[in-house]
Amino acid sequence: MGLGVIESERDRQFVRFYPTSILQEERTLISVLRQPRLREIITFLIIHPGADYKAIVQELNLSSSTISWYLNRLEEMGVVTREKTGAGLSFQVAKSQELTRILSTYKLSFLDNAVNTFLDTWENL
Repeated sequence: MGLGVIESERDRQFVRFYPTSILQEERTLISVLRQPRLREIITFLIIHPGADYKAIVQELNLSSSTISWYLNRLEEMGVVTREKTGAGLSFQVAKSQELTRILSTYKLSFLDNAVNTFLDTWENL
């Protein structure tokens, strides 16, 4: 009997389905991008690499504790890195090319104006 062509993975309260040909690292990145707030932070940081904490809070209009929680989570996953600068911290996306490729590849599945705006901006850089 042959191997299946689709595998499922539990991601907190979601079950996600992937073709068996997609590697685990890409599955993790797709899972992260499926979460709207994480996706907003990632796309902002790809366009504004090295943004400081205050800029992220202002852009996303969320509380500083909420942004802190999301940034810590992204850092634990290896998606975002932080660097100490003079008076604060700056943030960058560790895998911006891979994440941009995934956003572009699966654009239609996100059904999100933020993704469309990001990709339009990225393509015009």
